Amino acid sequence: MNLPEPGLLLAGFLLAHAAWSVSDLPKGELLVPLAMIDQGGGRKLVRFEADTQEAAIAKGKASMTQLGTLVDAWAFGRDGLFRESSGPVDAITIDFWARGMKGPASLVQRYEPFAKSGRFRVIGEPMIVVDGVALSPKDSKPYLAVIHRGIQNHSKVAPLWSSGQ
Repeated sequence: MNLPEPGLLLAGFLLAHAAWSVSDLPKGELLVPLAMIDQGGGRKLVRFEADTQEAAIAKGKASMTQLGTLVDAWAFGRDGLFRESSGPVDAITIDFWARGMKGPASLVQRYEPFAKSGRFRVIGEPMIVVDGVALSPKDSKPYLAVIHRGIQNHSKVAPLWSSGQ
């Protein structure tokens, strides 16, 4: 498995940006799906708006498919639910790709919404999914270190992440 540093850094940065974006949303509001694209040393943020969340996500995924390998790296983030044995949990999912990868991988970060308790917080570490399979904590460890560097590059949310809020 090959998860290049540029892809992991970009995924971490977009995860931080998405978390910052949802950190104070009122009840019932969702993250507008968004992408971060790196090409030729430049970085661009794109949001995908539509009449429904499903349509916006489909629009974003189609855009990333069209980009394919034409850029250096891309990351696409969306809000949703992660199903656990205890029930659904709010989660941000980041699909990402960078040169050197055969196909995209994903991060899934569980979180507690601000509207639920008056306090936003991330729950645990992001889960890394490659080819539809979650990596074990042991296999994830070196990648998570790079993802956290990407998170720390986002000045607005890095302190929030560091303090475990």
